[in-house]
Amino acid sequence: MDSLLLHVDRAVATITINRPEQRNVLDLAMWTRLAELCQALDLDPQVRVVVIQGAGDQAFSAGGDIREFDERRSNAWQAKIYNQRVEQALQALERLGKPVVAKIKGYCVGGGFLLAGHCDLRIGADNAVLGLPVARLGTLVGYGSLHRFVALIGLSAITDLLMTARLVDAAQAHNMGFLNQVWPLDRVDAQVDELAAQMAELAPLVQRWHKQMLATVLRKPDLVDLDNEELQLPDACFNTQDYQEGIRAFLEKRRPVFRGR
Repeated sequence: MDSLLLHVDRAVATITINRPEQRNVLDLAMWTRLAELCQALDLDPQVRVVVIQGAGDQAFSAGGDIREFDERRSNAWQAKIYNQRVEQALQALERLGKPVVAKIKGYCVGGGFLLAGHCDLRIGADNAVLGLPVARLGTLVGYGSLHRFVALIGLSAITDLLMTARLVDAAQAHNMGFLNQVWPLDRVDAQVDELAAQMAELAPLVQRWHKQMLATVLRKPDLVDLDNEELQLPDACFNTQDYQEGIRAFLEKRRPVFRGR
């Protein structure tokens, strides 16, 4: 049985973490495969939105597969290699030039929380349980993820989750700013499907460039040391066919058809 499934329906690609009996825990091979899938989807012109979900209703992902830690992560040298693979997958998510939506049901803990946190949007079911209880395992979160979480939910909230190792429910995660939306479990699939379809109709170049610009703002918050490409990017859209199409469609009172050109 494949532990990561890929399904493409028109412009929406869905990656499913497919280990429901183990609460969709992620092993090293799955982290590696996830990076490869993100790179392939980035190059696919037909795909405009990516959804990541866990199989079943009980877990998005309950984290890393602790059963392989003795073999794969038993000392600092092994952990460095393991952590690099995880970081490569998380970076591939960030660099994927298309919106990535995490659909979160049930447990979203540890590595699952890291994975969801590196998606662009997080839509939760009301049965979601979330947290980063790594202090219970004696492990650390890397600098890259800490930087992202401080920007995402703030220093106070991420400090709370790390120092207490507590889990929070969907409402609390929404109040923290981690979850963008929360829906009843029996409605979340339809809501994410609708949202992804709507996003797939938006201008793909603008989606890609907004992701680049947001990443730049995180790296260079004072905007002082922007290179020439970064400085020119906000004006790049005005040379695209999609911009012309968007303006025409607005004036003609119709839905635009964007081509990514």
